[in-house]
Amino acid sequence: MSAPHQLSFIARSTISCCLLLLSVSRLLATENNDTTAIIIAPAAPPAETIQIEEKSYQIPRPWVGNRISAPSLPMSAFKMIPVDHTRDSTHIYVVTETHRALVKLLEAAKEDGIVLRIESGYRSPGYQKKIFSRMLDEGRQFEDIIRYVAPPGYSEHALGTAVDFYPSNWEFARLPDYSWLQKHASQYGFTETYPEHNSKHYPWEAWHWTYHKETETAATKQPELEAAAPQG
Repeated sequence: MSAPHQLSFIARSTISCCLLLLSVSRLLATENNDTTAIIIAPAAPPAETIQIEEKSYQIPRPWVGNRISAPSLPMSAFKMIPVDHTRDSTHIYVVTETHRALVKLLEAAKEDGIVLRIESGYRSPGYQKKIFSRMLDEGRQFEDIIRYVAPPGYSEHALGTAVDFYPSNWEFARLPDYSWLQKHASQYGFTETYPEHNSKHYPWEAWHWTYHKETETAATKQPELEAAAPQG
């Protein structure tokens, strides 16, 4: 091959290589700057199950991953809610700190013409399991029950800080009782655990409220006034 032809061949080869590299560079740039996001679904939480009547049930969302570790408390840690504020004068208990704040809340509501009644307080995981057993024996499906009742081991009632106001069903949201709680309960440290349209998609329970000491206002934390010391 003559020198001119060799130079021409080398030039063409060089140009071809440059064009190839340019194409590859553009392709990589397009891939790196592609605005089409690749959505990676979050990993599903590990499977959780509970045992009821020798049968294993898998815990679905939104309960899965939210098991509650309830301490084993002696009876001395609990106080009974005044029976004039419980449904059918039932003996219902909560832990002492919750009792103090709850009584103040009940009295404040009464002063405003709202007579609140408690339908449920402390429930051990074992008692919660009995509730499920009874419903299962009645022919209800596990998947249906957990739409309205927290599975054993997932209920705040096991902490002794949660109460259900009466009636513990959808009617409660239409009562003045619920409106009063929405306006005033936080002053006494109580919050609606499962409000409507909550971010975790728990079933709405307008009647279920839980005491959190850190949210109680300073005024309501004050203990009952003691008799003044005599002046001497």
